[in-house]
Amino acid sequence: MAKFLKVLLLGVATLLLVIAAYIAWSLLAYRDIPTAELVARYGQGAQFADLEGTPIAYRVSGDLNAGPPWVLLHSHYFDSLMWDDVISHLAPGHAVIRYDMTSHGLSGPDAQSNYSMDRDVAILDALLNKLNVKSALVVGSSLGGNIAFHYAAKFPERTAGLVLINSGGIKRQQSSRRSAAGIPPWFYRVFYFIPTIAYRKFIEWMVVDKTVVSESLVERFHDMFRHKGNRQAEMQRMASFDAGEPSEVLGAIRAPSLIIWGRKNPQLPVALMTQFENLMTNTESITSEIVDGTGHLLPVERPEITATLLDRFRGSL
Repeated sequence: MAKFLKVLLLGVATLLLVIAAYIAWSLLAYRDIPTAELVARYGQGAQFADLEGTPIAYRVSGDLNAGPPWVLLHSHYFDSLMWDDVISHLAPGHAVIRYDMTSHGLSGPDAQSNYSMDRDVAILDALLNKLNVKSALVVGSSLGGNIAFHYAAKFPERTAGLVLINSGGIKRQQSSRRSAAGIPPWFYRVFYFIPTIAYRKFIEWMVVDKTVVSESLVERFHDMFRHKGNRQAEMQRMASFDAGEPSEVLGAIRAPSLIIWGRKNPQLPVALMTQFENLMTNTESITSEIVDGTGHLLPVERPEITATLLDRFRGSL
């Protein structure tokens, strides 16, 4: 019995040492990355503007005077570089504006720790004001879609067209009882110990074609998550998020609209597209497209198809 207890205690001690070693290694390997280091790594072409009291990283390409520009809003957890391949396939001649939301990418945490939808819309409007953009074609993927349709509803005169790609904003029946509001404030510290492979698996879960999940994509995804303050900011964003009841907002949209959905979207099922169509009752026109063989990240999975659909939509206006 004594020998058994000795072996057991040795095993427990070894396990504790391994855990302690992993924690120490993780705190070093997955430590926060300063803004300057990330800008040096990923900031090619990026500019910074103080919008609503918060520094926002944004990029502009093309001539802003050549008609309404594209404004591309990225998905939750990602950053504006997710649009790179879409932009390379878009027809030339029109400017493209994109930026990193607060708690994402190079922008980092909101100075007011305010991650409400009103705040997101105000920051988008402030960016367009800074760039002297009177109206734009607003395109949003996932969380970006949620911000895009709220913007279109609040500023109809500034929205020349609206495109929702696998948009968030309608509460799913199976998630109606789930909420991040109850997560304790300290929980963001858990993200310091999650290995890179877990982020890869998360991205792979969202797509059908796993080959699009490159090493560079995973590395950038993890690096941006490690931007100083972003992990805590993301938990604050999730804790404050409320899909609410969007019927009134969607009903206020007047701009011509395009809805694009991945048929095999594991996060937001394709049936949600019909709900958007049914609630957007006052749009000038509405077109829907389902893309076969794709999941939640259409701009990453099929950038050429995404660009083709965007160009076709602009041509119809």
